[in-house]
Amino acid sequence: MTLEELKQYARQRYIPVMLDDTRRLLFQTVQRCAPRRILEIGTAIGYSGIVMLSASPQAVLNTVELNETSAALARSNFEEWGMSQRVNIFVGDAREIVPQLTGSYDFIFLDGPKGQYEHFFPYLCDLLCSGGTLVCDNVLYKGLVEHLPDKRHKHITVARNMRAFLDELMSGDRFDTQLHRIGDGVTVSVKKY
Repeated sequence: MTLEELKQYARQRYIPVMLDDTRRLLFQTVQRCAPRRILEIGTAIGYSGIVMLSASPQAVLNTVELNETSAALARSNFEEWGMSQRVNIFVGDAREIVPQLTGSYDFIFLDGPKGQYEHFFPYLCDLLCSGGTLVCDNVLYKGLVEHLPDKRHKHITVARNMRAFLDELMSGDRFDTQLHRIGDGVTVSVKKY
């Protein structure tokens, strides 16, 4: 199955996969960084994992996915792409798994539960080595992060949490961050120390 076919498969089943401009940015960023150890929060069916491993043939990917069915599909897709030996899939709640992870990573892709980015951030800071890159997808969350509605809205809590995360990421001195206004907003951050 080609990457385009995998994307179509996902979209036909309402499985979220990144938009093409986000995919291109992720591929180029991984290719430029040439990481050896990648951590991904939010495997889905393996689409973004395949993109990252294609961009960095020497890399090993540890990826976390809550949904067992999605994780099984991802395993199958990694196998089909000849990447299964380079992938470890942790099935379960990232809020429980991420705090238990050890070691260091030179690249982290955060595309998990949008309302939890702020919760993950301290752990990811510890796991990412100095000079490592953190890429976060969907940081503008449906446009609501920059334009919070005045009245009640079903996504307001997620948008507020994402805004707090984005403020912390961009205002702190540990990361040099660029916000790309593509897709639903993507940040590329390099850890200074």
